[in-house]
Amino acid sequence: MVEEHTCLGLESINICINLSPMLSHCNVYTCRSITKSYYRNSVGALLVYDITNRSSFEHIPLWMMEARRHIEPHRPVFALVGCKLDLVSSGGQREVTREEARAFAEQNGMHHVETSAKTGANVEEAFHAVTQEVYTRIQTGEYKVEDGWDGIKTGFQRPGGLDFNLVEAEPAKSTCC
Repeated sequence: MVEEHTCLGLESINICINLSPMLSHCNVYTCRSITKSYYRNSVGALLVYDITNRSSFEHIPLWMMEARRHIEPHRPVFALVGCKLDLVSSGGQREVTREEARAFAEQNGMHHVETSAKTGANVEEAFHAVTQEVYTRIQTGEYKVEDGWDGIKTGFQRPGGLDFNLVEAEPAKSTCC
């Protein structure tokens, strides 16, 4: 389920992903630069670059370092996400090879996926990779779900696996960022 809001110049998208009997709720903020407060209580991030723009890929180590610095003391979960796959599929010029991005992801212990927001290709996979790893770290005890902490919170459980017929919202059109 996707819900989109715009506030204070940032686009915010709420996503619910089904993991085991739990639902994971993610708040996603999209903008080139976000303040420290948006990292508060986070345990994971999507590091997004444009596969048709080399400089965006070259900034990934800086963004990763910034996120790590603000997410501490937790060991953050990252996924490396190449976007604009639709442009390359329709004949656009790729500036970052899939192999190069995979090598970077493997070197840094993160999942890699290429996506297209336009077609929706692999977008859910990107979020699922991060939320699944967070869930795994909860199961192993690395992350703790604690009262009074606004980080990881338990969601509602579907009684007996019932499907509540949740419908994915249509993305809102925005000119922000």
